[in-house]
Amino acid sequence: MIWFFVAAGLMATFAFGVVLLPLAGRQRWRSALPAAASAPLVAVALYAALGTPAALLPAQQVLETSAPPQVEAMVSRLAARLKEQPRDADGWRMMARSYETLRRFDQAADAYRQLLALEGESADLLADYAVVLGMAHGERLSGEPEKLLLRALELNPQHMQVLALLGSAALERNDRASALIAWKKVLALAPAGSNMARSIQASIERVEAEAAQ
Repeated sequence: MIWFFVAAGLMATFAFGVVLLPLAGRQRWRSALPAAASAPLVAVALYAALGTPAALLPAQQVLETSAPPQVEAMVSRLAARLKEQPRDADGWRMMARSYETLRRFDQAADAYRQLLALEGESADLLADYAVVLGMAHGERLSGEPEKLLLRALELNPQHMQVLALLGSAALERNDRASALIAWKKVLALAPAGSNMARSIQASIERVEAEAAQ
């Protein structure tokens, strides 16, 4: 069992960014997607039809649920659009998020690779890519996902999600000291009294207690 940081929303970065919050306690990775993923998928359908990000906001406010066949049809339409317009970065971003929603993590990783080729590296994008790649690789951050996180940290040494995930990666190796270093950096950056600060503090205390035993 490993520590993982569950996604709290799809709207934080770009149109569908993931905000990672620490969850105290040892557990398997969980999906990096919130339960309410239907609105982004309808946004995918509108984007595939109209070809403009301006179509996203109304879609997010309209749809509450989608049946699986409808979801698959939406993603298929977007995939067809991207074959015709392979340099559409917004389309690749939505494709990646849609595959995450469908838990098709290998395909989500492929979409992130396309997006990285178009936009170049950023800490946010590398963090999102690392999450889906970890899910695709047996729900572990070790290996290539951790390398991506380290590269993201070079780009932004104060990226809280990256630091939090690196702490989780350290615990996969039973490296409590490195995990505590990463999480204490997050604690210093998180707003005092925030949910993130409280959750990180609880995680730190738990690891310190385990180390003391």
